[in-house]
Amino acid sequence: MNEPRPFRERHVSEPPCHQDVHRPPRDATATIGIRPLGPATRLYRCQAVAHTSDDGRIFPLGAHTAGSPRLALRWLRQRARHIGDQLDPPAARPLLAWLHDHQAHEHALAVLASGTPYTHTVYDDTTRYLLTARPIPRPHP
Repeated sequence: MNEPRPFRERHVSEPPCHQDVHRPPRDATATIGIRPLGPATRLYRCQAVAHTSDDGRIFPLGAHTAGSPRLALRWLRQRARHIGDQLDPPAARPLLAWLHDHQAHEHALAVLASGTPYTHTVYDDTTRYLLTARPIPRPHP
């Protein structure tokens, strides 16, 4: 098996990259005590759906299978942005607020990582938009 490479410190004069700010590099797990869990045992099925309240019709707005909770949330956020771009500004406000709510995103990641489905629902006058991600077992090769 591959031996983990030692963590390399960066010089203070180098600007930090996005990965350095939020989490250690992938090869730093042994140095800082994080246990690698091996291959993921789950996939995440993501869906965006619109329900109309007057006649109860359902409109699929997209589906995707992601390999991690973070990738599932990224897809949900992209779909929310696309849906929000097509709505009038007052109707899009709840989606835009959710897109900028980092605490809600951390909560969604924790829910998905625990193996529980996550749904974010946004309402306007006549339509309910559901952004959903749920864990599914990874098929064995």
